[in-house]
Amino acid sequence: MEEIIFKKAEILVEALPYIQKYKGKLFVIKMGGSIFRNQDVKKSILMDVAFLNAVGINVLLVCGGGPFITEEIEKTGKKVEFIEGLRVTNKEELEIVVKVLGNVKNEIKDILETQFNTCCTGFNPEDRIVLAKKIHWQKGDEVIDLGYVGQITGVDIPKIESQITRGVVIIAPIGISEEGQLYNINGDSVSAYISQIMKAEKLIFLTSVPGIMRNISNPDALISILTVEQAEGLIKDNIIQHGMIPKTKACISSLKEGVKKTHIISGTISHALLFEIFTQQGIGTEIILSEQNE
Repeated sequence: MEEIIFKKAEILVEALPYIQKYKGKLFVIKMGGSIFRNQDVKKSILMDVAFLNAVGINVLLVCGGGPFITEEIEKTGKKVEFIEGLRVTNKEELEIVVKVLGNVKNEIKDILETQFNTCCTGFNPEDRIVLAKKIHWQKGDEVIDLGYVGQITGVDIPKIESQITRGVVIIAPIGISEEGQLYNINGDSVSAYISQIMKAEKLIFLTSVPGIMRNISNPDALISILTVEQAEGLIKDNIIQHGMIPKTKACISSLKEGVKKTHIISGTISHALLFEIFTQQGIGTEIILSEQNE
């Protein structure tokens, strides 16, 4: 019994300097929709978020819902189409995107408030927190119409700041134009933009994989720490591939714009957020600007 108590005390002692360092700082966390399929995983992640809030860290969550959106669109008999990682979105599909992401946001808010006694603000697209314009996608000489797909053009910082010290802020990656048109936006891009413009302490991507791997089939090939230069080299050498490329690029651009540290970690590991933030070793991949910033 004494040994168990001692180990628990050691964990708290190790966390103390990190809690002191990050109190009052902003963490932007992007949660991919795929990790929410498992109820235990969902509860573990949100318990970690509640812990961060309880120790005085300001948390802004950007919630994804890609797999759920795909399922709902396919139920209508339509085929889902992506171009360069962007979901082609017509008017009917936009309604599905808005509905699904709204449900995900509301569920996160409900769990945090009812199960973990954590105050939350869940902004709606009509609150004009995320401003956007239509993407005009060009490939060579061809202009491709992606439908109601947008790119972020601005963020209402005062509205976010008015709520972030009161509790967790939750945003779905849906933007609105000056004319009031809603647009589907890539969640990684929204997370990176907000972290940059608000000079966040950390940008964290919660995914279904452990982090950046030298060999995706070998769990021991996880890379714990990377500099921007090293990460760019791994993209060039085709070691970082597929969906990890936009997340890595988002980390790189955010670091260059003043974000202190960025992380790509697995949300499927119990309490991965706490391990990554409050322990020396961490559990995923941490990307830093340079070795001097370690």
